[in-house]
Amino acid sequence: MYSTLALTNSKKSGNIVGTHQKLDRIARKLLQKNLPSNVYFPDIKDILLFEGMGGPDGLKRKSPGVDEPMHFIIPGHDDGKLIKIILDHQYNLKKALLTGNKIRAAFEAGWMAHAVTDGLTPAHHFPLEEAQHQLMTEKEFIKVFGIPIKGIMHGRNSLETLRNNWLYWGANGYMSKHVAFEYGVAITMTALPEKVVTPKIDKKNFFNVDIKKAFYQSLDRIASLDMYTRFLEQGWTTDLAFETKNILLPEISKAIILCWAASIPELENKSKSIKCIC
Repeated sequence: MYSTLALTNSKKSGNIVGTHQKLDRIARKLLQKNLPSNVYFPDIKDILLFEGMGGPDGLKRKSPGVDEPMHFIIPGHDDGKLIKIILDHQYNLKKALLTGNKIRAAFEAGWMAHAVTDGLTPAHHFPLEEAQHQLMTEKEFIKVFGIPIKGIMHGRNSLETLRNNWLYWGANGYMSKHVAFEYGVAITMTALPEKVVTPKIDKKNFFNVDIKKAFYQSLDRIASLDMYTRFLEQGWTTDLAFETKNILLPEISKAIILCWAASIPELENKSKSIKCIC
């Protein structure tokens, strides 16, 4: 998803067109409204230190090809890698909260939210990583404004190299389409007030959250819309914008909130029957 990490190290990264940051803000506000007053969770300003250039996308810019987190999942053909990443963040976040490690807690909360958002974004339901491996050698980078970007698709000869790069970066290339879809989501969200995409969650659902169940329920709902396939066939349409506003963004926000809630020790083994606070 689009996090506006762009070319700078600015702490204001994502303030205007940063989908990850906006979704995190929405999730953190709703979580706060439903947290018991004595329960600690990292403040949004601390969480966002680990988004943009401080997040997974920033790692790809700083050291491309080295321990890059790949947040792709193919609905119906899940290899289990993404949910393992999310579960690892849950374990580490819970441990950090129990031990009072506030910096580590903010890091884990930020990176968990990033993985959840990417995993529920339709453009990440396409096997882009497989396409990269088919078209690109492992250690070939270009630099844009001094920043190394993985991107040269070398072939066995100059003609094949040209063909591979067009398939990836061309007008209808794999990466071009991926970026175009995420940009469409980002622009749609920029025009919306937060309350429009804030989900409604009953307060009792914040307790004893099954993180795998919560994530896969959101994944199934989003995947059923087949948004990315329709985008590849028709481009960005008003129907896609409508579904982004009413289903995609609220569903991602909901998943972030529930995954965070599943990591808060005080919200385990408790049963509450309190009306929704939205």
